[in-house]
Formats: sequence, structure tokens, C-alpha cells
Amino acid sequence: MGIFKKISAVIKSNINDLISRAEKPEKMLNQIILDMRDQLANAKREVAAAIADERRLKAQIEQEVSQQRDWQHRAILAVKEDRD
Repeated sequence: MGIFKKISAVIKSNINDLISRAEKPEKMLNQIILDMRDQLANAKREVAAAIADERRLKAQIEQEVSQQRDWQHRAILAVKEDRD
């Protein structure tokens, strides 16, 4: 059983338990749905931020690699010209 199936089963079990204890199950379900929507929106924002960070870091890596190559080229030229 995959982790998402396990999580889903636990969530369903907890929701069913809450509903069975609630005086007004419809209101409780509506609140649970609202809470889950908020959590989903937060998760989407966090994923978007993580993707943006990943892209920024990839660009930074490319820039650093380019700079490293430039300095390596300069060092090789300096050694060849006895300027080291």
C-alpha cells in the first residue's frame, strides 16, 4: 500500500470518527472541507515557492560554473605567459 493510500485511509478514518461524534455533521464536514481547501492553497503556494527557488538556484549554479570556467581560463593563460 502506497504512502498516499495510507494517509488517505487515516484521514478518512479520522473524518468518519469526527462526524460520528459531531452534533451537526453537515457543519463539521463543511468546516473540514474549508480547512482542507486552505491547506491545499498553502501547499500550492509552498510548491510554487520551492519551484521558484529551484529555478533561481539552477541559474546561480550556471552563473558560478561560467565564472569558474572564466577564472580557470585566465589562470591557464597566466601560467602560459609566466604571470602566475
